Amino acid sequence: MAIRPRTGVFIGIGAIVVLAVAGTVVYNVAQQSTASDANTISWWVPDWDYDVASDLVEQFESDNPDIDVELVKTTGDTVANKVSVALDSGNVPDVITESIARVKTYMDKGQLADLSDLYDENMPVDDFAPGSVDVVSDDDGTYAVPYRWATNALIYNPELFEKAGISGPPTTWAEFVDDAKKLTTGDVAGTAWPTQGDPSDLTLRFLDFALADGATIENGSPRLTDQSVSDSLDLIGGAIRDGWATKSSFELDNTGIRELFLQGRVAMYLGGVFDVDTAVEQGAPVASALMPGPDGPGVAQGVGWGYLVPKASTHQDAAKKLVSFLGSPENMAALTLTFPARVSASEDPKFQTPERKPFAEQLASHSLPAPNDPKWTSMIQFVHDQIEAVGLGSSTTEQARDAIMQQATTTLGE
Repeated sequence: MAIRPRTGVFIGIGAIVVLAVAGTVVYNVAQQSTASDANTISWWVPDWDYDVASDLVEQFESDNPDIDVELVKTTGDTVANKVSVALDSGNVPDVITESIARVKTYMDKGQLADLSDLYDENMPVDDFAPGSVDVVSDDDGTYAVPYRWATNALIYNPELFEKAGISGPPTTWAEFVDDAKKLTTGDVAGTAWPTQGDPSDLTLRFLDFALADGATIENGSPRLTDQSVSDSLDLIGGAIRDGWATKSSFELDNTGIRELFLQGRVAMYLGGVFDVDTAVEQGAPVASALMPGPDGPGVAQGVGWGYLVPKASTHQDAAKKLVSFLGSPENMAALTLTFPARVSASEDPKFQTPERKPFAEQLASHSLPAPNDPKWTSMIQFVHDQIEAVGLGSSTTEQARDAIMQQATTTLGE
């Protein structure tokens, strides 16, 4: 039976040589994409997961001696094209680790096997990050098992806060603005925004604010309101225009902001858990907190990866056994570099350090899956440019809001 969505809300490949590692074989995707042996299944796994995946496969094969697993290594910059080609051609592996953002496209084409039967008392839906199962489901089935999830939270320098006489991180937008103004002094900026680099980095933060202020995500597409757009524009573009966010934001991407933070020149910003990890590794003063919202914790968009079983797989039973095995809390925790999609898996000590714990709480209690409607993707550059125009002072908040709402009406059908 299909798992019906609980809400209407929403977020070069391997070497030619063949390597034997712990009983697991790695093949070039272009040369060997499927497992022909009746007792052998193939799993396409990203290179960053490969080492841990090899160990897990060895354990799985020990527990299931009638099943062999061939690991096929993919890379982040090529996996989307390889998966699309494989699913379109029908020459498929049996299990694929893939970005959740692309699952809806495969669902709409009817290319994925229904995995609803895997969600039982051992893998309950309510143990997953909010909305993460909804976004891979429709009225007829559930087509993926999310395993890796990530989001932004507030990162701040506690030493700069203490120096400014601020006792703790802001919990509301009003406190965020007030603290940023107090922290902006000399060569230190209260905050910064990534206007350079990938435009989606800036619009992600814009939409986070909007979602905390009345906007929603329905069927993978944002539904904006005048108020949510105005407030989001003021918090980002207005911050740069009014000087409590650094003017150098016009030259910064995510990495640039992190570098200024590590130098003590940006006091707080919205960023990912890898930014915190870097600061800890370098011994920089760092702490994290929930993203502030209008009146309390804000909403952050979650993005992640999951396991798929192609509908054309001829080894679906064995493939589902592997996915079920990988979906256990301990195995999710082992494979995850950011955070696991299952809330119980976040209880692993490596996710409960003081610096990481607020990110886990943000995901578990104050997040939504990022929109996956291609129509929103087509709007990202436009929204980015309107935010930037407010920051430059070449457009007022009201003008930028009206432009975004008109574009949303035309593109998203609001």
